[in-house]
Amino acid sequence: MIEFKDLTFKYADSSNTALSNISLSINDSEFILITGPSGCGKSTLCRCINGLVPSFYGGEICGSVEVQNIDALRTPTKDMAKTVGMVFQDPENQLIATDVEREIAFGLENLGLPKTIMVKRIEEVLDTVGIDHLRHRQLSTLSGGEKQKTAIASVLVLHPEILVLDEPTSELDPKGAEEVIQLVKRLNEELGLTVILVEHRIDRVLQSVDRLIVMDSSEITYDGKPRGWINLAENKLPLVGIPPITHLSVELKQKGIDTKIPLTIKEGRQIFSPILKDNKWKKPIQTHPHKSKNITSCIAKARKLWYKYPDGAVVLKDITIDIFKGEFIALIGRNASGKTTLAKLLNGLLKPSKGKVEINGIDTTRTKVENLAKCVGYVFQNPNVHLFADTVEEEITFMMNNLGFSSKMIEESLDKELKQFNLEYCRYAYPRSLSTGEKQRVALASVLAAKPQLLILDEPTRGLDYGLKKNLMNYLIEYRKNGGTVILISHDIELIAEFGERVVLMSEGKIVADGNKHQVLANSLHFSPQINRLIQPFTKYGISSDILTVEEIMQGFK
Repeated sequence: MIEFKDLTFKYADSSNTALSNISLSINDSEFILITGPSGCGKSTLCRCINGLVPSFYGGEICGSVEVQNIDALRTPTKDMAKTVGMVFQDPENQLIATDVEREIAFGLENLGLPKTIMVKRIEEVLDTVGIDHLRHRQLSTLSGGEKQKTAIASVLVLHPEILVLDEPTSELDPKGAEEVIQLVKRLNEELGLTVILVEHRIDRVLQSVDRLIVMDSSEITYDGKPRGWINLAENKLPLVGIPPITHLSVELKQKGIDTKIPLTIKEGRQIFSPILKDNKWKKPIQTHPHKSKNITSCIAKARKLWYKYPDGAVVLKDITIDIFKGEFIALIGRNASGKTTLAKLLNGLLKPSKGKVEINGIDTTRTKVENLAKCVGYVFQNPNVHLFADTVEEEITFMMNNLGFSSKMIEESLDKELKQFNLEYCRYAYPRSLSTGEKQRVALASVLAAKPQLLILDEPTRGLDYGLKKNLMNYLIEYRKNGGTVILISHDIELIAEFGERVVLMSEGKIVADGNKHQVLANSLHFSPQINRLIQPFTKYGISSDILTVEEIMQGFK
């Protein structure tokens, strides 16, 4: 049992309340999903469960939190770790050893368990999480998704009663995310673990949970069954974070077609079957080549590109690609498929082992990274890599000052970015004290403010709610209208289906598909969005098999 009573908390360096009068009871063995806008207090709530608030994150606090009859606010964090296991949003924050096996063993060693028990538990958890092949890998060589799985394993090996996961799938490809969710679900059902999961992309997990808690502005605004919230959201809340198949039912009701609300593809096919078989509404979706009318000259190109790490591991194999001015390219693929490595070669951070990369006709091996930075902006997967200034304002203006922007241009761009990414309230805050989602927005603003010709974003929506994602996409649309080019690395297939144009799919260091989003995403086993998976059995009734989004399927009702 977890019991919050009248809990209010404010971080030491903040004027805003992080949690306001939280009263909440969580029963043993429940599977709970917590969602809500970025910065609403989700992560802070989780930190109270294992005692990190207030032991590590100081501030003003009142109220109480009891976890299995333990006072979590006054018990040392090391003691709380025996009961509560927490997987952080950023795996870098909890990985401290040199290789995977030592990382998993670290907690067991601190508990002083006998070697025989340690060996048994390590073997079990490696197999359970599916990372036995990573046992001896150096942590520094792992992809973001592999690090996330290692972090989960290092917590599970301690056999906690309560498992708290803060956006554990944010860096995982669709298949990897599904594996983690199914793993967590199995731990809940078969071992009886209490699971508390924080997630923005609720389409991945909504159908699996017992209970949904929605937060906004430091308060709990909904606590109950997922379907109850969907019914409420239909009439009173914006369509933020609602799974596409659920969104479809809402759109149909607005057209006068009353349907039940599905949470899974299976339910959706059963509920929508009479509608999708109706010949009166169908309208084929016309696909288009990925080169739009705004695309002009080639801004970047790679020819017969190979790259291998110093240890000899080959990451990229014979890559040839052209990137044209004005394009929006979504780069997708399984974890460790080579996406981030290709991106770093395109901005000069890495140099090819073989082959050539040119940016605006300049060979990247013959110029310095700082020279390429004038035309190529790069937003890293980990926002902490960006942050070094004392305030958010200094962080955003740093690159503009270095590039010689006028004072007027700097001030105008600063104000625009602060407003665009909802950062006005933390303009003078220390960037590294912010939440992961807030850090991500600061990193984005600091790069976009300099207006690079080619913008590369590596998982930029991690930690962002749907509203902020949409704001970012609208910003990128405007950026492209002004001649900018975008390469977006992402595992968020629903976002790509809605806003993308050209999609490049990578696997094992090679490009295996390159075309418009309908060509690449439709009918894929792992990379199809929900709506495309929904309509597949109904294509024999004349429905186009490359429909990807709710907007596209609703074209038949206009």
